[in-house]
Amino acid sequence: MVQMDEVAKIRQRWIDAGRPECPHLNLDQEFYLGARTDDYVCMSCGELFSRREARSMREAAKDPGAVSGPSESGQC
Repeated sequence: MVQMDEVAKIRQRWIDAGRPECPHLNLDQEFYLGARTDDYVCMSCGELFSRREARSMREAAKDPGAVSGPSESGQC
């Protein structure tokens, strides 16, 4: 669980680090003022994903032969 304001800090740290390639392996549910949003956040770079995208990425991680989500290139 991560609050929206923390997502901005994660994103800024990633930018300050030179925007390194990110495989989006650590997704977490985003919250705003304690209420769950429908978004998931990469805890490494701060990129937002819809629930459907996050589910697709998790399934692809379990089955490497499956088609992955929109950021399969690892670039944010």
